[in-house]
Amino acid sequence: MPDLSAIGTSLAIAAILVVLLWFAFGTQRNIRIGNELLRWLQDGLPLIGERTTLRWLGSSAVELRIGEAAEPFREATILVVLEPRDVGLLWAWARWRGRRDFLIVRANLRTAPRYGVDARDPRGWTGTLETEADDWRPVDWPDPDVETRATAGADPSAVWAAWRAIEGATGGVWRLTVQPVVPHIELHVRPPSHDVSSRRLLEPIRELAGSLTRPR
Repeated sequence: MPDLSAIGTSLAIAAILVVLLWFAFGTQRNIRIGNELLRWLQDGLPLIGERTTLRWLGSSAVELRIGEAAEPFREATILVVLEPRDVGLLWAWARWRGRRDFLIVRANLRTAPRYGVDARDPRGWTGTLETEADDWRPVDWPDPDVETRATAGADPSAVWAAWRAIEGATGGVWRLTVQPVVPHIELHVRPPSHDVSSRRLLEPIRELAGSLTRPR
C-alpha cells in the first residue's frame, strides 16, 4: 500500500515549486513589459517635463514622477499598472474581471480648471462611474457607450476631443476626468497594440491642459 503521507508531502512540495516558479516567471515578465512601456514613454515625456523620477512599486506597478513640469503643468505622475502575473490565482481572477495592463496619467495644472467633466467607459477595468455628487449631472457624449457627468457650466468639447485623439492612438480609454481639485486631469488608458509614438498619447493631454488654463 502506498505511503499516503509521503504522497501528500510530495504533492505539497510540487505545489510550492509551481507557486515559486510562477512567481519568478511572472515577476520577470512584468519587469520586461514594464521596461518596454517605460522605453515607449520616453519619446513623449518631454511634452510634460524634462526631469523624471522612476520608482518600481513591487512588480506590478511603476511610477514616473515629473516634479518640474512644463507649462501649463505644475506636476505630473504616470503609473504603469501591470497585471498581477506573479500570483497565478490573483492574475486569473483579475483577467476574468477584465483587468489588463494600463496607464494612469495624473496631472496638476498651474491654474485649476473652472469646471469638472468625468467620462468613463464602463467596459473598462476602472470605467464605472462612482456615486454622483450633488454638483455633478449626466451630460450627453458623442459615444453612447461612454458614461459622462459634468458640473454646471462645463464645456465637455475639449475633453471629448482629447478622448477621441487618445483613443485612436492607444488600446482604448477607460477614464478621462477633469476637475477643479487635484489631480486636475486623470486619464486611464490601455497601451497601444501597434507601433505608435507616445507623443500621440501625451500631446492631447497637453492640448487639453492648455485649453483648461487658457483665459476666456
